[in-house]
Amino acid sequence: MRFGLMLPNYARWFRDQAIWDTCLAAKEIGIDAFSFVDHVIVTRNQYAGFGNGYMDIYTAMAYIAAITNAQGWKPILTQSVVDIPYRPAIQQAKVAATVDSLSGGRLMIGAGAGYVEEEFRALGIDITKRGEMTHEYLATMKELWTNQVASFHGKYTNFDEMTISVRPTTQPYPPILYGSHGPTPRRHIASTYQGVIADPGRTEEQQATFKSDMADLDRRWKDQGRQGKPFWMYGVHGHLTTDRAEAGETIMKGVVPAGQELPTERVERVTEGERVYVSRFNLKHVDDVVEELKQQEQAGLDLAVFWIPSYQFKGLTNQQLYMQQMEILSEHIMSKFSKPTGPIEMDFDGKLVTPFA
Repeated sequence: MRFGLMLPNYARWFRDQAIWDTCLAAKEIGIDAFSFVDHVIVTRNQYAGFGNGYMDIYTAMAYIAAITNAQGWKPILTQSVVDIPYRPAIQQAKVAATVDSLSGGRLMIGAGAGYVEEEFRALGIDITKRGEMTHEYLATMKELWTNQVASFHGKYTNFDEMTISVRPTTQPYPPILYGSHGPTPRRHIASTYQGVIADPGRTEEQQATFKSDMADLDRRWKDQGRQGKPFWMYGVHGHLTTDRAEAGETIMKGVVPAGQELPTERVERVTEGERVYVSRFNLKHVDDVVEELKQQEQAGLDLAVFWIPSYQFKGLTNQQLYMQQMEILSEHIMSKFSKPTGPIEMDFDGKLVTPFA
């Protein structure tokens, strides 16, 4: 199992020297991948809950590619997730290929269909079409990546004998992981993509459903004649602590109208016609996280991406807390696992490939 970090491309403090210092610290502790999160336009209330400095996801990835190139290391660059319908397929294919080319072949697409109604409306996109748009856009992107001169005819994209000029360094193309639930997404993953972004859940019921879903995905994968297994990435969300007395506490950041309390869940509360979005971090004891990850590693987890907090906390600045969390991650969690020695293998169209070799 490998370890990744969700970089705070959503935070105002994550700029200039802070980016360099964060990346260098991640190199020193042996991080394997950086992940990025995506929002284009949000409401005032969502701004506080989602983050107060959202950079464009692909631009941020290109900048981090340059930083890590200069620092002399090559972490995978992925997403949790990029909302595929938000950007036209042709433009997105070119931007993604540019990031992969500039990074020397380190891009792994972490695709999602999106879910924020206000964002879809502002972008002029029908949210009810997001699933079919996502899969057609990804098919378009793959066609443009794998052919110097390509043609595509679909519901949303049509062109004949054209090229985006830039080609991905990763061959045959950047891996695509898909983050969604249900039989239809599993069908698409089994037939087309390289892996899945999936959370095993917390309750016994959620975990039982997850095991059943992954077993179904494995069956579909084999039925399609795919090699190996789907690459599995999981986002570990929480505020790490070594103090057992703190474990179980919750820290929430967000905005609601006057007279109302923050919701107990991160999403799913409607206020004055608008969902309220809250950043919610549970304090997790490192021993509990290790135990959980040991179980997921046995179940086949390939990449654990840690979404650690970067708010002000007990006298620490945003950046200081993020750095402290990295130190805790390294000393108390990563040290308990053996680092994989071989390259990552993934199935591309029925053949095992080492895309990052």
